[in-house]
Amino acid sequence: MILVTSMGHAATNSYINGHLGAMSNQAHGNVGNVPGNRYNADFEFDYYKNNNTTYTRGLETRFTAAAQVNDQSLTQYSLQEAYVGGNLTSKDSLKVGRQIVPWSTVDAVWGFGKVNNRRNFDYFLPGQEGLIGLAYERKSSNGMRYRTFLSGLYVPETNPPLDIDKKDKTITSRSPWADPPASSTVYQGVPMKINYDVDYPQINEVIYRYTIGANLGYESKHWVADTFIMRKPENQLTADVDVNVDIVGKVINANVAPKFYYHDVYGSTLKYRNLDFEMYVSGIAVRPQTNPDVQEDVKYTEIKNQKRREDYVGGGISRSNDLYTIAMNYVARLSPFDRDKDDLALDPRWNQAVNIFASRNFGRFLTLSADGKFDMLTTDRLVMLRASYKVTQELLMNFGVNMIGTPGDGKSYWSPYKNNDAVFGALRYVF
Repeated sequence: MILVTSMGHAATNSYINGHLGAMSNQAHGNVGNVPGNRYNADFEFDYYKNNNTTYTRGLETRFTAAAQVNDQSLTQYSLQEAYVGGNLTSKDSLKVGRQIVPWSTVDAVWGFGKVNNRRNFDYFLPGQEGLIGLAYERKSSNGMRYRTFLSGLYVPETNPPLDIDKKDKTITSRSPWADPPASSTVYQGVPMKINYDVDYPQINEVIYRYTIGANLGYESKHWVADTFIMRKPENQLTADVDVNVDIVGKVINANVAPKFYYHDVYGSTLKYRNLDFEMYVSGIAVRPQTNPDVQEDVKYTEIKNQKRREDYVGGGISRSNDLYTIAMNYVARLSPFDRDKDDLALDPRWNQAVNIFASRNFGRFLTLSADGKFDMLTTDRLVMLRASYKVTQELLMNFGVNMIGTPGDGKSYWSPYKNNDAVFGALRYVF
């Protein structure tokens, strides 16, 4: 549903849209036969309203939320944005609430999740969730713009979740996109069970954390340039693990305390835009504020909690219009990483990767798209092929294939998810 009205000096632009539907990932044989990846039902809702009148000064409201239930009865929720904003003057604007901070293109395109949270219902399309806070922007007549973001509240990424059983002392997950710690291991040639005791933090120990950021930019008809610096909590928790090995009992006891550390994030983006053509260069750097000591025996749990610096630079070119979209992107990791030496640190999501995306509309009813990513360093590859057919104004059918390829040695970020392929079919009611 879309509503657009205008009258004299008043204008209101608003829409409500979304969908409710179900998807099966096993349209062909045993492909997708992984618990949690077999089928799901999902819901998305997006509301936007902009009142631009003499009295409201461009009052803007946005609420975007989603939910998904999989075949393991796991329900995941996502609140991407929920904010109210408006113009203070002809040059100044303010937004308050949960909002996506659009400061790093390379972070958004490649799903690193260093600035904004990720929705993470699946890793093919991680999406973004905003930060809770206050965003202020001032635009000057010479094209310069100044932006700040301030917050005293913090909400970490919540998807995909882990299931913690305090009685059985286990950590598992009903999501195929979670990578829970090992339940057993071999220690000095002896098979051992691993028990986990998790020390839950108090809510007030988690949510009352600050974020502060500043962005200096310039915008003209064709050019946009931004540079920013931000100190904020990491979007994912860090598990502080204390390991005790009981040789006699053949058990490893791991005491886990979730911690929430700060990091500094800074970067720059340069874009050129001309009608339906766009190209960009973007870089981002991440510096952990705290680098906690990690026991060597933590490696038996397969928990990755060692900190490291991260530097990425990327670029892309795209053309998009009502008929088709085509885009090419590239990203390179500049920071050092040696998996044999940094075995307690999380593997980089992408190292030296290319992405090609193409979409074509055939009338108002059929859309075909292809999206491929290939890491030239690790040979990881993700492929998404999709066809969308609009049966009626409210009924949409989707068919497609999602494929993950990983190196044979199993040493990459994507290796734990190599079986999450899908040949899918979906039916959705759209509104």
